[in-house]
Amino acid sequence: MSADATPTDDQPETPAEGGDAAQPDAGQGGGDAAALKRERDELFDRLARVSAEFQNFQKRVQRDRAKWTQDAVRDVLSGLLSVFDAIDLAAGSIERGADPQAVKQGVEMVREELRRQLGHQGVTAMDVAKGTPFDPERHQAIAVEEVAGLAREEVSFVARAGYTIADVVLRPAQVGVRKPAPTPPQGAPEQASA
Repeated sequence: MSADATPTDDQPETPAEGGDAAQPDAGQGGGDAAALKRERDELFDRLARVSAEFQNFQKRVQRDRAKWTQDAVRDVLSGLLSVFDAIDLAAGSIERGADPQAVKQGVEMVREELRRQLGHQGVTAMDVAKGTPFDPERHQAIAVEEVAGLAREEVSFVARAGYTIADVVLRPAQVGVRKPAPTPPQGAPEQASA
């Protein structure tokens, strides 16, 4: 560059050789690089440890989940064994020619034991009776009958009980439904009988 030339934005000013311009100390720059390398290595090590811990956590959760499932199934099935025992007793009494009343009592005992075991698991029968408002979330309509003058859809009969577990429908109740009959439009001429 000439003495009267000034650097432009496109041309950075370069210090003259042997000039006093500040140059980075080679020793200081090397120290910064070494510190950055150490920090990077520490971060990679920490990332590797966290990754390994997370993988171990996932494996532990999978093992625990499998164990919880096995424990839950075992609890349910061990409770149902008493129901199976009661069924065996009832079947044995039938084979021995027991009194029909005694067989009926045996079947009732089986039913109550099963109801008790299901109750331990949180299963309860829905309270559905004739006249109960029809709820498609809890009831499954298997028959529908239109009735004039009816104000709402309601249960006409219960074919099969429904059950819930912790307020969640396990099985909807199968019901017959009575629903309001459509009303003819007002002012419509009545059909004359022939």
